[in-house]
Amino acid sequence: MHIPPFYKKTTWQAFFIGILTGVVIGYMFFLYVYGQHTERWIEENLTLRNELNQVKQENELLKQDKDDLNRANEERLTIQDIELDWHNADELDLDRFTLHELNENVLQELQTVMGRNIQSVSDQRELLIRTIENKLYNIRDIRYQLEVHHITISTTLIITVKVHITSS
Repeated sequence: MHIPPFYKKTTWQAFFIGILTGVVIGYMFFLYVYGQHTERWIEENLTLRNELNQVKQENELLKQDKDDLNRANEERLTIQDIELDWHNADELDLDRFTLHELNENVLQELQTVMGRNIQSVSDQRELLIRTIENKLYNIRDIRYQLEVHHITISTTLIITVKVHITSS
């Protein structure tokens, strides 16, 4: 079998050169379009990565803010301070030292309430009242018994106490 010598004719040579030129131009066009597409894809990818990093940072900040707010809310829902108001201290002419000693003794009795949940303290307020009322406080050989007149339960536990001097 013999291949005809078309490559020797100028019309066929022009045709083959045209095909070769078309292939080269097509390949160049393909490289240009592919390069543009890849460049666009890389820019979009970088943009999305930057947005993702920003969203992650915002998410971390929001989580941290949420944790801080939860801690703050938790602190607001616990007993943080105890205040005692003396209802009839002026009537009994109790001096400041005696009131200070009574105050310290009652606060020492109520120390277990500090930091506890407001709801649990509210549920056990009768026990809290009995704890204060059932104890006799002995200061300078005088016995004092306390009566809880009013109790307010919030982040600051406010107890209004009436003082009675008991006979020994």
